[in-house]
Amino acid sequence: MFTTVISIGLLSLASSVPLAPRQVVPHYPPSSQSTGFKLVANATDPTNDMAASVNGLVLQGIHVGAGLNDAALGSDTNNSRIFYQNGTAEELRYNQGDILSDGGTPIFPWGIQVANQNASDPAALRGVTVDAGSGTVGVSLAHFPDPYVYLTALGAGKFVACDEYVRYYNQNFTTVRYVTGVQDPATALYTYSIPENCVAINLIPECAALPDLPEGSISSHEFAASAKCYADVSAINWPEYGP
Repeated sequence: MFTTVISIGLLSLASSVPLAPRQVVPHYPPSSQSTGFKLVANATDPTNDMAASVNGLVLQGIHVGAGLNDAALGSDTNNSRIFYQNGTAEELRYNQGDILSDGGTPIFPWGIQVANQNASDPAALRGVTVDAGSGTVGVSLAHFPDPYVYLTALGAGKFVACDEYVRYYNQNFTTVRYVTGVQDPATALYTYSIPENCVAINLIPECAALPDLPEGSISSHEFAASAKCYADVSAINWPEYGP
C-alpha cells in the first residue's frame, strides 16, 4: 500500500509540471537519385518471412507466353531487370505514370501491370505481371510525405510474395501478387487477406544505371524520370531508422 501511495503521489506531481516538448529528429536511411533502379524485396514483418527468405531477391519476369511475363522474385544477377519511372512531372506527382523496363529485340517497353480487382471477391489476390507494353497507371514509387520509397499501386493494398505453382513450368516459383485491403467501417482501418503461402513485402528501389537504347529501339526514355532510390537495399538495417 505504501509503495502504491508514493507512486500515485509522484505521478500527480509529475503531471502537474509542464513538460518541455521533446524534439524528434527524423532518421531515415540515406538515399540517392537515379533514373534506373532494381526492385528489391523486403518482408514487411521480419517474423513472418518464408523459410528461404525473400529479403534481397529482385523483381523479375518469368516468360509464360508471347509478350507475357509473370512477376516473380529471383537472385540478383547482371541480367536482372532495371526499371524506370515513365511520365511527365505532373503525371508522376499525381501517380498517373507507370513503371517500365526494356527488353526484347528490337528493344521495346515492358510494364508492371496489376490485374483489376475482382468485383465478386475484392480481397482476392490480384495477378502482377511484367508484360510487353505500358504498365498499369498508378503503379508508382511512394513519394513525399512518405519518408520511405517503395512500389505502390492506387488504393489501399499490399504486394505479397507467394510460393506458387506455375503451370507453364510445372514447378513452384516465388511469385509477386497484390492484395487489396478491405476497410472496416467501424474503425476505418484496412484488413488484408493474405494466404498462408504468401508474405507481405515491400519492393524497394535500388539505384542502377539505366542502359542507353540502341538505334532501332521501340522503347523511348523521353519521359524516364529520376527517382529516389537506395544504394544497397540488402545492407539497410531497417529497425534502426524512423522518426
